[in-house]
Order: sequence, then structure tokens, then C-alpha cells
Amino acid sequence: MFALLSLVVCLSSAPTICHTVTPDYAHADTGQPPTFFECLGIGGLHIAQRWLDEHPGHVLRRVQCSVGSDPVRLRDQIESPQA
Repeated sequence: MFALLSLVVCLSSAPTICHTVTPDYAHADTGQPPTFFECLGIGGLHIAQRWLDEHPGHVLRRVQCSVGSDPVRLRDQIESPQA
């Protein structure tokens, strides 16, 4: 199974304008994405903080963790307007 971290972020200047992003992250030593438990825990928060540091015009609304067997399809479903 594949765990995908997604963040619901809003513009700092317009807090009602929000969207979902899926930061690309892999462990430096293995190249693997975070496990589901890492995603839910402090690891997910560290990834979110790194993304926010790189995108200072945004504020974090929610961290989400999803599990699936097809990472491309899962990412497409999360980032689609229907998500």
C-alpha cells in the first residue's frame, strides 16, 4: 500500500481561497514515501512545515493521509476538483 500526504492550504491574503497540494516527499536513504503512520504523526507535520516554509503566502488548514495501491491515480483523485 502507498501512503500519500496531502495538505489543504489557503492563501494568507485571502483565507477563503484554498486548495489541496500533495508535496513530493521521499526518505533520503530509501527513496520511499512516508508510511501511513509517519504521515499521520510528526513526520507529516514536518513535511507540511517544509512546504509552508517554501510557500510563505499560504496557511495550513489540514493535513490528510490517504492510502492506495496506485500512487498516480491516488494523487489525481486528491488533486482533482471533486476531492
